[in-house]
Amino acid sequence: MNRAFTSFTYLTTSVNKNFSLVFTYIQATNRLVRLAVLTTLLPLFFNISLSSCTQADTISPESESHSSAREDASVLYTDGFENNQIANFWRTELRTPTAGLITSDKKRAGKQAMRFSWKSSQVNGTNDMLHSELAMGNTPIGETERWYGYSSYMPSSSMANEDQTVIVSQWHGHPDAGFEDSIPPLCIEIKSNDMQLVYSASNKPIIKPLQSPTSMKRIDLGAAIFDRWVDYVVHVKWDPIGKTGQLQVWQDGVLLVNEQAISIGYIQNHKPFWKIGLYCWTGKSIYDEKVMYYDEARVGGPSANYDAVKPGRNDNSAKDQR
Repeated sequence: MNRAFTSFTYLTTSVNKNFSLVFTYIQATNRLVRLAVLTTLLPLFFNISLSSCTQADTISPESESHSSAREDASVLYTDGFENNQIANFWRTELRTPTAGLITSDKKRAGKQAMRFSWKSSQVNGTNDMLHSELAMGNTPIGETERWYGYSSYMPSSSMANEDQTVIVSQWHGHPDAGFEDSIPPLCIEIKSNDMQLVYSASNKPIIKPLQSPTSMKRIDLGAAIFDRWVDYVVHVKWDPIGKTGQLQVWQDGVLLVNEQAISIGYIQNHKPFWKIGLYCWTGKSIYDEKVMYYDEARVGGPSANYDAVKPGRNDNSAKDQR
């Protein structure tokens, strides 16, 4: 006995080629006929469905690479100076209108960088006028280890052959109530085209201004590099009285300093905070104006590493660790 046939239409639209396929499935009473029809049509429908998945719908290798360039979770602070305002985690020590400017004149990555300027003519006898710097806030009590990454550019026209010592990056102590502070327990300085790193420690409380530390070490970093961006990564673990301190410094991916099991820092509740810029503590210079640029600043916690804070990590220009 024959039953009435029922006709219906499936319409499948391809996203890329905007064509339609109309086919009619005839519902047959004979199970064998129905099975034959399904066997013929299902592969065709499956192929059409796959062809509608365009390149825009898939995850490309470029997308995966871009995703991996996001800031690492261990990074606490980052500033590429891409906004027209200084990030709010910085404290400014800029005493003149030109002491610190966000500029597009030079940049390590992105479109802008931070320009620092210092003039000996601005010195008025106070320590404040010896600085053109940005400083981070106090390190929370209990934190002893951090990673830092940044890139700096020193124009030879205002930094080369300077016979006065200039600190270009420093980690400054924070005295507890009722106590004093001493020289920076860690700094990078330049004089007469030579770069040096100095770190110190005191196993005694600092009770007098500029009290001498109980230990100090000076490390030669080699000839200063001018007129190009130079990348730095600094890893420090503070320990002023024991032998668990660490200090590592990479320049353009090359490990220049690797101090292990050392004493570094002072007996203070807050461990040293980071400052970038120019500290011309002698108040003198052979130049009317000293200028230096910084970019790609990152600070990571104890779980960070070289790759997390290295400059240029977001535009594939970072230098690999060597």
